[in-house]
Amino acid sequence: MQPWPELPRPLGMRRRLTLAWLGLALGALAVSTVFALLLVISRTPLVADSLSPDFFAGALVMHVNLAVTVWFLAFAAVWWTLTLPGGGWRLAWSGWTLAVAGVCALLLARLAGEHRAVLSNYVPVIDGPVFLAGLTLFFAGIGLVAWRALQGRGEGLAAGARLAAVVALLALGVMAGTALLLPDAGDYENLFWGGGHLLQFTHTLLLIAAWQVLAGRADVPAPRLRPAAIFALAAMPALFAPLILFFVPAGSEAWRQAWTEVMRWGSWPVAGGFGLWLALAMRRHPAPETSAWRAALWLSLCLFAAGLLAGALIREDNVMVTAHYHGTVGAVTLAFMAVTHHLLERLGLRRAPGRLLRWQFRLYGGGLLLLILGLFWSGLHGVQRKTPGAALPDPVQAWGGMLLMGIGGFIGLAATVWFLWLVLRPLWPAVTGALPATRVGRPG
Repeated sequence: MQPWPELPRPLGMRRRLTLAWLGLALGALAVSTVFALLLVISRTPLVADSLSPDFFAGALVMHVNLAVTVWFLAFAAVWWTLTLPGGGWRLAWSGWTLAVAGVCALLLARLAGEHRAVLSNYVPVIDGPVFLAGLTLFFAGIGLVAWRALQGRGEGLAAGARLAAVVALLALGVMAGTALLLPDAGDYENLFWGGGHLLQFTHTLLLIAAWQVLAGRADVPAPRLRPAAIFALAAMPALFAPLILFFVPAGSEAWRQAWTEVMRWGSWPVAGGFGLWLALAMRRHPAPETSAWRAALWLSLCLFAAGLLAGALIREDNVMVTAHYHGTVGAVTLAFMAVTHHLLERLGLRRAPGRLLRWQFRLYGGGLLLLILGLFWSGLHGVQRKTPGAALPDPVQAWGGMLLMGIGGFIGLAATVWFLWLVLRPLWPAVTGALPATRVGRPG
């Protein structure tokens, strides 16, 4: 029986770079929370009708890019930094610098007069040179650190991190290849369609890594299957998916359907099966209810299951789709929150007491489950996505669902603010002390 993998304890330049990426990830999550508040307000009955569609669209673009693209990929860079080979720190810091420059450009796009929001799936955009340059710089920085991660060695988390880096590079390559093949350079929906589907595999691989770390902290017995084998099974469909680029015309209906089928049948089975095994293992081997790590693991599994259930019931492009991705995205976010608390210990910093962690996890998980239930309910009554609460086929039923969504959303946002408060208090001095140290130092 293989033991659960543990987070390494970073030292020297590795510790500084880990802090830098963690600071970028948490900063993006913090700013995305402000835009999420605006989105919840714009979806809440009695308030939504007074807001313009442009308000909703702009807030949605910024929230999705910061809360998913930047937060998830910057946290992926945290995983990769923890397993990077020693040396080559100038190149590694260059990746972080490019990513920070990209995020700054995203935030400055509106100040530069760019306002036309394109609500493309996976990566919505503000159609203008500053925003698009920001995306390019950010993806370039992520690609650089992912490429460096390929040179690492080791089993367990290191193997999972390397596979996640391989898939991320494939996703970026698919986006670049699609840009060359599409006849319309402004077809952002198809530009990000294939690469966006592949990035879900990167997030799923790192979700599995986070579950493994939390299972070890929660005293869940380890399986007989090697942790590295779980990663390999989860990544396998993504390694062959880029062949679509060579055999199906980019932007065609067959192209879109091919990538949809890759995600539908390839991205969730291993994670879903592993999550079910963890749930059964926790039932067979109970632990004290005061275990914060077990609470985080349970709630992340519940959110993931809720997301899969909503995904299985999608029949049209309404807020059932929103319920689906809030479940899966919420599962990853909650797992990353818990890993961040644990990582503070590995960085030699003080984390919050277990009682506070437990309630923060419960508040976030419970709020997200209410939000998903509200979206699920509204989706059954035909409420469309990517619009404020205007046209409601069944106003009474849809109003009730969206009100429940608003309550759950506010609870989830409050839990996110609490999380940021708990981690940034001990982390901020360490991050600010690490950022100027971009010179080459002794490898950790």
